[in-house]
Amino acid sequence: MKRKHLGIFLCVIAIVGVLFTVVLQKKDSKSEIFSYVRENQAHLSQFVSDTMEVGKIVSTYRNWSVDYYEDVGAMEFLTNSFGIGPATTYEGFYYSENDIPIGFQGVKLNFIQNEDGWTWQEADGDNYEQTERIIAHWFWFKISF
Repeated sequence: MKRKHLGIFLCVIAIVGVLFTVVLQKKDSKSEIFSYVRENQAHLSQFVSDTMEVGKIVSTYRNWSVDYYEDVGAMEFLTNSFGIGPATTYEGFYYSENDIPIGFQGVKLNFIQNEDGWTWQEADGDNYEQTERIIAHWFWFKISF
C-alpha cells in the first residue's frame, strides 16, 4: 500500500514540476515579438547602437541571448528555443543594419520572398527558416533544424 501511495505522490510531483516549468518558461510568440519590437523600438535601437559601437560580440537583453554579427551588420535576439539535438526550433528577432533579411546566426541565405516575408528551405534536408519584417531594420525569425 505504501508503494502505491509513493508512486502516486511521485507522479503528482512530476506533473507539478512540468506545469511549473511551462509557466516559468513563458514562450514569446510571434505576435508578442512584433508588439514588443514596435513598442520598444527606440530603446532597442539605442541598445543596438551602443553594442555595435563598442564591438561587443555576445550580450544579453531582457534575459534573451544576443549576438552581434559584425560582418553582416546584424544583431540577433534569441527569445525562444525548444527541441533536442537535430530537432530544434529557434525564434526571435534581429536588427539588420542594411534592412535586408539575414539568416540565423548572421548566415547569408538565399531567401525566397513570399506574401508574409521570406523563407529558406534546405535543398536536401528539412532545415527551414521564415523571416518577416516587423518595422524598418527589424525582423522576426523562426528556424527549424
